Amino acid sequence: MDSLFTLAYQIGSLYIIVAIGWIIRRKKLISEQGQRAMTTLLLYVALPCLIISSMHIPFQYEQAYGAFIMFVLSIYIMGGTLFLSRFITRRLTLPRERKAVFENVILFGNQGFIGMVIILQLFGQEGILLASVFNLIYYVLMWTYAIYIMNPGMLPDSKAVFILKNPGFLATVFGFILFIFPVQIPAFIMEPIATIGQMTVPLSMIMIGMMISTITFSDVIAYMKDIFVYIAVISRLFIYPILFFLPLLLFHLPFEWFMIACLLSATPSPATISMYAQVYGGDVEFSAVVVFFSTLLSAISIPLVYLLFLYFI
Repeated sequence: MDSLFTLAYQIGSLYIIVAIGWIIRRKKLISEQGQRAMTTLLLYVALPCLIISSMHIPFQYEQAYGAFIMFVLSIYIMGGTLFLSRFITRRLTLPRERKAVFENVILFGNQGFIGMVIILQLFGQEGILLASVFNLIYYVLMWTYAIYIMNPGMLPDSKAVFILKNPGFLATVFGFILFIFPVQIPAFIMEPIATIGQMTVPLSMIMIGMMISTITFSDVIAYMKDIFVYIAVISRLFIYPILFFLPLLLFHLPFEWFMIACLLSATPSPATISMYAQVYGGDVEFSAVVVFFSTLLSAISIPLVYLLFLYFI
């Protein structure tokens, strides 16, 4: 039970930083161009540094086995949610520009930003190693399938090169090479990398706050009458993590492995989908509202999901 209070405390602290980001953007202390620059800094510098520094540890068979299990879990979770998201979307009557957006916001969670931050706060650097491996399939699908269903013609022919442009994917592969092989990077190089990686927590939360600041009060009121918003948010935060992780209780996985995968899968819809909707064609406003609601409610839903499985494990 102490771990539940720790989780609630950590999430509460993180959402204070989200509120600061929201205020910064609403007060126009940072321009839209400045926000894009911060996103680039976070995505291409801070997060990869966090992943690499977390995976730069001596090789241990138990951790290697844990990484393998996380990879298998990732295939199971992403494959299952992809199939179910496709199934649900095809059976709902949605406008063309909203169909792909709806599928994306229920399929993908904010595993790269909010997810990694929560895992770091709860399980430390070793948790980041397992979380990074779990996110590998997520990164591949986010940079291919998410774009493809919005606009198939926009995905480049060289899909492998396109995936390799993903900094999170690259950092995980590089970090795993460091973990497997007895390569020790000198401390005077790793210490700055680790320091930059520590920026990921505050930067991620500030960015989330700035991204959801575009939603106005009138938008919120208008979309509170939209049943599809509720379906998307409830599916993303509650139905998916419970549906796919309840059967895993039969396998008696170690608590840390189970919870890392579960908490990552219970994260809210990512603001990246709103960016994709803007660039590749889609209902930008709908995606932004789902991101807004799911992000706010995740402060409650993630501890609830954690409590549910804590009871069963």
